Amino acid sequence: MATTQRTPPEKSTQTLLKPTLLTQESDTASDCIGSETECVGQRNITRRYKRGYDESMLNELKDMLADVQLQQKSQASKFNEEMQKLMQQNAKITESIQYMSDKYDEVLRQLQQTKSENSAFKTQIKTLEQKLETFERNSKASTLELRNVPESNSEDKSALIELVRSVGDVLNVKVLDTDIRTIYRTKKIPNKSAPIIVEFSSNSIKENIIMSSKKYNKDKNTEKLNSTHLKLIGEKKPIFIAESLTTCGRKLYYMARQYVKNHRGASCWTAYGRVYIRQKEGGPSILISREEDFFELKTQ
Repeated sequence: MATTQRTPPEKSTQTLLKPTLLTQESDTASDCIGSETECVGQRNITRRYKRGYDESMLNELKDMLADVQLQQKSQASKFNEEMQKLMQQNAKITESIQYMSDKYDEVLRQLQQTKSENSAFKTQIKTLEQKLETFERNSKASTLELRNVPESNSEDKSALIELVRSVGDVLNVKVLDTDIRTIYRTKKIPNKSAPIIVEFSSNSIKENIIMSSKKYNKDKNTEKLNSTHLKLIGEKKPIFIAESLTTCGRKLYYMARQYVKNHRGASCWTAYGRVYIRQKEGGPSILISREEDFFELKTQ
């Protein structure tokens, strides 16, 4: 009897395309022992376990994210607080700076006002000094000084008047008692004779005596006016006749003499209570009315 070969039936396309069960499910199915209902239950338990594990991880991540957010919020809150403090401090500093700036401006205004007032006061003082100087110079217009005259123990006003008349006789200028308004010797000076102040009744008498004394000393260069001409007891001493200067005038005249010492050919003198300088022989006379005039002389 002939042998009959059977061809195995072909697998349907549906069977070939059916995906393979998950390993997890396949393993569970292979390990399942029992009824079909029990195997299905075991597969469901495995799926629930995996879902619970994923949810735990997700919750943990959520908690970590929440903690990070809380930390960030806390840090942001602290940062805002610090910024608020800095802004408040900055506002106070700005306010203080503005206050100091206003005070500085006020001080500057007061300083400027003080400078203006000081300048005005200086001008007023200068004007008053000039008026006082003019008044004092006019009051001394008819006054002269006799310097280096030896003192006597019995000296009084009558003796001083007689002394002035003797000076007039030597200079060939007649002086009457009525020509002398006031005469006195100033306070004593240690180791030096105090000058005699003589105020005449007119300026012309004073000027006449001063001019005559200059002429006398010029003509008698080797025997200038001295104490022997006045028949005074004691050693021979030169007698000087000069204008009675104001306090300012005496200072300027002293400075003028110092200037003459330091500048060869210069000369200085006084006339009508004023101080004059000539820088060189034959040069113009320069009036010295204030200390600043000496600085101007140096620039000429």
